[in-house]
Amino acid sequence: MPLIFHAADLHIGARFEFLPPDTAKRAVVQQLSALRDFLADAGERHADAVLIAGDLFDTPEVPKQLSQAVFSLLDACPVPIFLSPGNHDYYFPRSPYAQELPSNVTIFTERVLRPVPLADGRTVIWGAAFQDTKAAIPLEAPLDPHAVNICLVHGEVGGDGGYNPIREETAAASGFDYIALGHNHRFSGVFRWGDTTVSCPGCLTPTSSAETGRKGYLAGVVSEHRAEMDFIPSSAVSFAEINLSMDQILSDHMLADRLLPRIPENPQSVCCTIQLTGSRCFEPNLSALQQSLRPVFFHVRLIDHSIALADLFRYENEDSLSGYVTRDLKQQIARASTEEDHAKCTLALEFALAALEGRELAEGGFE
Repeated sequence: MPLIFHAADLHIGARFEFLPPDTAKRAVVQQLSALRDFLADAGERHADAVLIAGDLFDTPEVPKQLSQAVFSLLDACPVPIFLSPGNHDYYFPRSPYAQELPSNVTIFTERVLRPVPLADGRTVIWGAAFQDTKAAIPLEAPLDPHAVNICLVHGEVGGDGGYNPIREETAAASGFDYIALGHNHRFSGVFRWGDTTVSCPGCLTPTSSAETGRKGYLAGVVSEHRAEMDFIPSSAVSFAEINLSMDQILSDHMLADRLLPRIPENPQSVCCTIQLTGSRCFEPNLSALQQSLRPVFFHVRLIDHSIALADLFRYENEDSLSGYVTRDLKQQIARASTEEDHAKCTLALEFALAALEGRELAEGGFE
């Protein structure tokens, strides 16, 4: 039973245009590091094959220096590597895959499935290539009924965008033991259609702030009519979003206290978007906050969508009960010696005015 490593959608060479230029260059370096770590894991565990289901590169034409760096990493891996070009890195005469490749690398170049046997004599890898940005690759193939048959293609699960859609009925009737897919950037899970196990690991190295969540690759054993694949997190740069309500946050210090527990693990490899929401009763020092967070994350972006509360002291000059309460609590706020006392007095004023105005406070602050 072969041990298979399956990855897809590294998009090496992506421009990361939403990042500052120096950070974008570092992100490409991190892509190469993630590829190296993936291949190293396969080598250390003596895998029988590494499968890359398309979009290794972000574009069909690749700068020579970048393609050489990638192929050098592939060449250093002691495991046979099989690659099915996708819609971003489709095969054509000027493709980097059309040049001389490392001896351990097999690139599928045709639009129909072609077989390559593994050295174990019991496993066959079938693969095909995109030759343009769209493809429709048939899953019919003359399979060896006495072998483990694995299909490697770039294709979308359940989609209809012309990116080699993979249908349940077609996959179930194909006879393959495992279909290794790429294209969908979110991990599909490992599931069965008939006697065929199917999975798309999602992108190994995300390239968009919308691609949050865990990213990684699959590793496991494939046997006849069964595949046991485990998801392994990638070492690539990841993306995260933190939505933080400003309700009842009364100072920059309180804002930092609320934010710190929300910072993800290993933030030095995270591109994080922090969005402030809700109602605020003070003006936060956003430039100072961004400056303090910059060394923590690989990259951080701060967006303020919060809305200023109505002026807490709007009744201060009125000769009314609301005016009296406002003046009294404003003095207590001014005399507060600790941030906790300041917060208590401010909240007391919020609730008192809400009661006098005959309205209820929304959870965490003013309506």
